[in-house]
Formats: sequence, C-alpha cells, structure tokens
Amino acid sequence: MKVDLDQILALAGDLADERNRDRFRRFLLESTKDADAIVELLASAALVFDLEHDIALRDLVWALGVPLGFSPGPGFDGEWISPSGVHLLLEIVRKGETPDLAAVARRIERIESAASAPPAGEAGDPTAGVEGEGRREGAEAAEREGEGGEELSALGLLVADDSEVLRVEEAILEGDEAGQLRTISTSALLAIAKMRRDYRLTHGDVLLLLLTSGPSVDPIIDLLARVVSRCEEETPTLEEIAQILGPLGRGGEAGPEEALADLIDQSRYYAYGGRGGGRREKGR
Repeated sequence: MKVDLDQILALAGDLADERNRDRFRRFLLESTKDADAIVELLASAALVFDLEHDIALRDLVWALGVPLGFSPGPGFDGEWISPSGVHLLLEIVRKGETPDLAAVARRIERIESAASAPPAGEAGDPTAGVEGEGRREGAEAAEREGEGGEELSALGLLVADDSEVLRVEEAILEGDEAGQLRTISTSALLAIAKMRRDYRLTHGDVLLLLLTSGPSVDPIIDLLARVVSRCEEETPTLEEIAQILGPLGRGGEAGPEEALADLIDQSRYYAYGGRGGGRREKGR
C-alpha cells in the first residue's frame, strides 16, 4: 500500500517536536534506498505552505543529498557533505520569505574556520582519510572550482520555491561579495536527482554543477533537461522503425516487427533502439 506525505506526517507527529522530527529524519534516511520515493515526497511538500510541510521540505531536501552522493550533516540546520570534504549548507526559501544571507555566511565561516585547523597528519589534504570513487570525483570538481583562487570548502545552497528563485538570485548578486552562495529551485533540484538516476551522473558531476553554476544553478540544469528531452523525443524505438519499414519480407505478408526481425537475421545487422541495444545473428 502506497503511503503519501500527509499520512507519513500524521504518523510522525508534530515536527516542531525534535523527537518527532528526529524519528521522521531516520525514516527518510531509510527511504533514500528508493530515491524515487524521496523525490515524490519532496515534490508533494513543496506544494503546501504551512509550518509542518515547511519542516518536512527542509528534511526531505536534506535526505535527497544521499541519492546525490552526499552524506547528510548532523543537526537540524541542513547540510550535505561531499566525500571530497566540501560542505553544502542548505537554506530553504519559501514563498514570500526573505533569504537570510548573513546567517548562511556565518555558517560557512564556522565550517571554514574548523577546516583551517585539520587534524595532525592531514594538513594540506582536505580529502585525506576519505575513500572511494566519490572522494576522487568530488575532489576533482572542487579543484576545478578552486583554480585561480582559494580552495572552496563550504558553499551555501539556497533551495527556493520555483516562483522565488529569481528574487533569491537577485539578493545573492547584491549581498554575496565572496561568491559563496548559490540558489536552485525545487524543480531544478528534482531534475538533478532524475538525471543522476536515469543518466548515471556521478557525484562529481553533480558537485561540479553546483560549484561552477552561479549564482543560480537553474539555467544550466534547464539547458541539460531540455537537451535530454529533445534527444529522447528524436530517438525512435525499434517498434517505430518497424512501422516505417512496413509489411516487408516473407512474401510481403509479414508484419512490421517480423519484417524487421528478418532484415536483422539476413543481414546480420546490429540493431539499436531507445530501449537498449542488442543483436540478432543468423545461425551458421
């Protein structure tokens, strides 16, 4: 039985109570094994404007970091931690809210102050002690962003309602002299999650998009989504190719799919379609 967000919130209890919220967040972390479920719940939370759904949205964005390759940070402030060591400090901006850029800047300052005094034996390597492919990819993305300037260890990511992202971008342009803030709409964030799942974006790809797109991540995500959509529309399936061929082969009596099968068998062609590639070869 499928359970929607409102049913989950009813079971969790008032999220203003930290014990209930902690239980809700543990549930979300368990649910990240099914990224589609998190995406669907997040999309639902973004449509309702009340305190309970505001808190739920914050925690759903926090949990979505896991399918994107981040580790969720501790506490209720909202933080994604890349295997590279880069921290993305999350701030949710709902309709009509004024983004508190100064508060995000203070959080960034605290992270960078802590990062400036690494444990003994790790000086000079912000990624030391972290293993795996995500570490290498994230480190490369961070290095590319840091070329020509100081290394970036923390970034503020303001996740805004779709209708608010332009206003938040303007606020960042006016108030973020250090270039440490980015904004992304809820829709663009969901699009990244979809591309990560469907097109095998690596964590390094995701991090690079967030680090180098600024102050708004939306334009590059929108461009990628439109390119992907166009490619999907223009790639014919095997069934569509068969319809174009018409009733060929087998004395003109075969249907289009049988005709296509005959052509592949007789010519030993490779056949590719929108649902995957394959080959049929006539037995020798």
